[in-house]
Amino acid sequence: MTTNEKFNIDDVIKEIERVYLHDDREWIIGYSGGKDSTVVVQLVFKMLLNLPAEKRHKKVHIVSSDTLIENPMIIDYLKNASELIGKSAHEQNIPLYTHMVHPRYDNSFWANIIGKGLPTPTSIRFRWCTEKLKIQPSNQFIQDKVAQNGEVIVLLGVRKSESIARRNRINKREIDGYLLTPHATLTNTYVYNPIVDLVTDDVWSVLLSNNGVTPWGGNNNELFALYMGAESGECPFTITKDSEGKIETPSCGNSRFGCWICTVVNEDKSLTGFIDNGEDWLAPLLDFRTWILKIRNNHEYRQQYRRDGNHYYKKAYLKNLPVNEEGIIDETRIKQGDNGKEFIILNNKDIDIRELTNKDKLYLELLPLSESNNHQIDMSKVLEDEKGPYINVLGYGPFNFKARKTILKELLEIQRDMDYELITMEELKAIDKIWDDEADLSKRSLVDIYNEVFGEKLPWDEYKKPMFDNIAMSTIYNACDNANISRNLINKLLIETEKNKHQSNKSKLRHSIEKTFNQKYLHKEVIEGIENDN
Repeated sequence: MTTNEKFNIDDVIKEIERVYLHDDREWIIGYSGGKDSTVVVQLVFKMLLNLPAEKRHKKVHIVSSDTLIENPMIIDYLKNASELIGKSAHEQNIPLYTHMVHPRYDNSFWANIIGKGLPTPTSIRFRWCTEKLKIQPSNQFIQDKVAQNGEVIVLLGVRKSESIARRNRINKREIDGYLLTPHATLTNTYVYNPIVDLVTDDVWSVLLSNNGVTPWGGNNNELFALYMGAESGECPFTITKDSEGKIETPSCGNSRFGCWICTVVNEDKSLTGFIDNGEDWLAPLLDFRTWILKIRNNHEYRQQYRRDGNHYYKKAYLKNLPVNEEGIIDETRIKQGDNGKEFIILNNKDIDIRELTNKDKLYLELLPLSESNNHQIDMSKVLEDEKGPYINVLGYGPFNFKARKTILKELLEIQRDMDYELITMEELKAIDKIWDDEADLSKRSLVDIYNEVFGEKLPWDEYKKPMFDNIAMSTIYNACDNANISRNLINKLLIETEKNKHQSNKSKLRHSIEKTFNQKYLHKEVIEGIENDN
């Protein structure tokens, strides 16, 4: 099955043994449950089994990361495999220990999306999820071991053949003549890549040897089946034949199993592959992913300022807008949305308004409009660069509170219907606290949504008392609307006052109120006037 003539499994194991016996630094293996990390664990496990007990002198930690939004097929497999590896190692007197790390519950994907309103990432360049969900928990584990032991060695299942980009990163870190390289970001941490020169068929050759049975009693044919399922049965590598020349198994394994809700990729091929191969129960996850992408840029679901109260702007070139030389907007391109707010149709094609996407719309309230004509650009706000004249258009901030509640309800309904946990109790409690601290004067939005969906109360439901009753809230909001004062501002001021009302030192309350009033979105016109004068 191997396509690499230089590949010899015994040579690889001997090298791993040599590195293991060289010093007392503990090993940490990143184990995702995928083919590459599995082969590293298998080779290390086999090496330790071959060593006399007295030479197994240092610990090996197998660390897996649960982002809490893993593909259900993969995380179930990973947890079972990790448990089996740890149990078998203990029974065979091998100093190998398995660990499962996860992000802090107040920093999980749902805590950031539903709790804080961070928009779902759609760009590799600006994604925040990998750092928060995978890198930070794993790095924290490594740093804790460094603090205990001084130095550690991290084993990774990276290979030069995986991609040109990965190959270049590996080559850049290699020090000629050394098997260990300093970790790019963690001090006192060294990296060892034992399978760096293996090609994909080498990996599967190891995994499917011995009929797929692993040293810890598992079976890699299950892993192979996962890859087959994720690839929709189509594996883009060479085909092997048995002794009679019949097709045996396709060489498989270029799939990457990601988070089921990942919105960075255009299409989740692994999730779609599982569904196409009969795992119909996963279909609601794909539908939810499609839905949350669709609502991501809905005007009614986004704030017009960032979490810190600042604005940011995007350039809109006049040549791309339906305006004349005086900045007057073409009335035929102005429509009113279901939310009652007017928008410009950017697409000049004759299209049914019901078929417009968010990219086809530009809401007027995001534009610098003339005070005398709300269908005319304020030409004093027009700037110019090498591409021509443009205006600054307000960019969207986080999901507003309405959107966060909507997303939570949709997610819980899918969890109920699938009978599969998609958001943990700990995350719900963390989100509830974030809402209490930021937006929810009732202090009951989350527990009431949960009760509505499941017909049962959360354990802390009875402790949730509203700050004001409905009559008081209605009176407050009516006063805000009559005085043209932001409800969000009043919410924030009342919440900050409530949080600090029992403080003997009132400076903290004063500081929080000043910080609230100093948010730039409250002084948009003044700031823009100063910037234009400059």
